[in-house]
Amino acid sequence: MALLFFFIISTLLALSVFSNKNRSINFSAASIYSLLHISLSIYAYINLNDLDSVYYKFDSLGIILNGLLSIILIPVFWHIRYFLDRYIPDRKMKGRFISLIIILSTALSSIYFADNIVIVWVSLEITTVAVTFLIYHERYPDALEAAWKFLFISSFGIVLAFIGILLLSVKVSNAQDSSLSYTHLQAVSHLIDPLFMKAAFLLLVTGYSIKMNIFPLYPATVDAKTIAPFPVNALTSTAVLNGGFVAIFRLYSIISGTESAVWANRVLLIIGMTSLVIMSVQLFKVKRFSRMFAYSSMEHMALVIIALSLGKPGLYAAILHIMLHSLAKTGIFLHYGQIRAYYLSGWIHDSGDYMKQNGFSALVYLLGLMTATAVPPSGLFVSEYLILRALFSEGYSYIAIAIIVLLSVVMYVIFKYSMQLLYGKLPDNFQKDKAIINKYEPVSQIILFGLVFYLAYFTPGFIKELMNSVVQNLN
Repeated sequence: MALLFFFIISTLLALSVFSNKNRSINFSAASIYSLLHISLSIYAYINLNDLDSVYYKFDSLGIILNGLLSIILIPVFWHIRYFLDRYIPDRKMKGRFISLIIILSTALSSIYFADNIVIVWVSLEITTVAVTFLIYHERYPDALEAAWKFLFISSFGIVLAFIGILLLSVKVSNAQDSSLSYTHLQAVSHLIDPLFMKAAFLLLVTGYSIKMNIFPLYPATVDAKTIAPFPVNALTSTAVLNGGFVAIFRLYSIISGTESAVWANRVLLIIGMTSLVIMSVQLFKVKRFSRMFAYSSMEHMALVIIALSLGKPGLYAAILHIMLHSLAKTGIFLHYGQIRAYYLSGWIHDSGDYMKQNGFSALVYLLGLMTATAVPPSGLFVSEYLILRALFSEGYSYIAIAIIVLLSVVMYVIFKYSMQLLYGKLPDNFQKDKAIINKYEPVSQIILFGLVFYLAYFTPGFIKELMNSVVQNLN
């Protein structure tokens, strides 16, 4: 019943700060929640493969992703202090922001460990509501437009996913709620009509695509990340995307044991390649750093889906890529918060001469840029190499070559915009006296980028065992 206690305590912490105006209480609650989350990750690892609270199971993938979230929450909560002090003067709104972060993180843990397709669906809807309010937290017109667009398209996606769940539920051997556990669905997958299985798969993958920032429902996610506060993006571009991956992977683990597996692999490959092509084109049009990083996340999730389409040969690389991307993109978005604070703007044309004006932070950004774009010796280079090697070994040479070309284009565009930030002409509207610099802010990003390198080249044995367990358990 550990997860039940986790949910109860998390809810109480969220309620305790929702309307609270005391800064110390707010961040004490955040610290307690972070420790609680770490404790859950440790408990889950100790009790690997155990069932918990009826609808949950501490499986290897859930433990990996929940552990990642535990790590990410530490710097995110730390940088939330800077964000709230700089941009949110209303003390009550500060408490609500932290409350929503706790709710979002708790829902994500529910997604990671859920062994029931309905629980995943409900938890994803909770993340939709929480992210919507977080997007609109600064209360300006662009934020309102991005929030309602995200809520509308996410709800549309959730409806599609619900129809997919209904199709599955009417074809399983009994109508009890337990029959909708992933364990049961995998056991009876060969008995489900292939037509219903394919229809459910398409509906669920389409519905959950907004959570993973991939084709076809990616636009609302990109728009939301363009506007959302940087601590929110540090979660929505990592942990929330991972939640979308879990939802799609759990479904894939059901269909992979049926005669429709080859068809499902082709669908995922098409979705991944389409996402990669679209983002490569759209990247030329970006005007804000946050939008550029949002499309970068789309690129990495496209690679993950392509790796997943290979089945077992690509799954290890997919999981490793998710881990490394989560740490890298958290660092990138946290640093974006510093860029915005320095230039008082998130627009690319409002930046310039960063290397000369703020040298140490500029070097940290350059380190993050190389990490996120998989420039050797970035850890992401290792996972991308493994994905490409799997494609070549499985006979997808032309796909692999096309991906290399597209990734080269993406790298060129991102470096082009970044050179404007680092070495471009300082904008005329730059106000040096109002620029905010905190020499300690980049420290968290250095640690995160360092972890990307460490986990790629010196992966701890217990993490390798967890990743191999996920691969072995796939049909």
